[in-house]
Amino acid sequence: MIKKLKIEYSILGILLLSIFLYSNIDVSLQKIFNDFSNSLNNIYFKEFFVNITELGSSVWYFLISLMFFVFSFFLKKKIDKKYKNYYNKLKIDSLFFFLTILIVGVLTQIIKHVVGRPRPNYAIIENGLGFDFFSLSSSFHSFPSGHSSTIFAVALVAILFLPKLKYFFIILAGIVASSRIIMGAHFFTDIIGGIAVSYIGVKLTKIFLDNRFPIKTIEKINLLLNKRFYFSLVVL
Repeated sequence: MIKKLKIEYSILGILLLSIFLYSNIDVSLQKIFNDFSNSLNNIYFKEFFVNITELGSSVWYFLISLMFFVFSFFLKKKIDKKYKNYYNKLKIDSLFFFLTILIVGVLTQIIKHVVGRPRPNYAIIENGLGFDFFSLSSSFHSFPSGHSSTIFAVALVAILFLPKLKYFFIILAGIVASSRIIMGAHFFTDIIGGIAVSYIGVKLTKIFLDNRFPIKTIEKINLLLNKRFYFSLVVL
């Protein structure tokens, strides 16, 4: 397990180290983003980021995955046996989507509560740069960004299904994630941390399904998770 995720764990470890040692850099960047946001006179521009940040909410994706999973059982009763592969594919794809969002969400919440990093507004206004480990207060749930980990997990799964639109999904995920900075909800490294967690979640889901379904049913997932694809995301 560790060997299969050593790159992702290394990135997450570096990010954790950076927020403990260099939080002042993140705070300085956040002040720049705040000044930029406050200087905008176009209310529609601000509303755009307020609205698009909702795409990072995991509730929508849980509902979508459950809907397709239930629909797959409906298909099983209605379609001819020769189309059984379509039913199986829809069932496994929807299960993969659901488990990915679930695992990413659980990992994100665990790290948030353990690390206890103050959110930007609290850190800047109260000068509260100290960490509150194992905190239950949402003011100390900055790292990693939950919306960012969710939307990038969705983007990775969407690329699996529609690889020709990979640039669209990555750009969309990047815009949604950046809205968390502009709204003052997260630091820049929180966003990067969310991306790292999303990739770990996707790979953990793949490892879990590897042991329960024939290899052929998830060979596209294997293709998605090869190192070449991973580094292309880093470049983007």
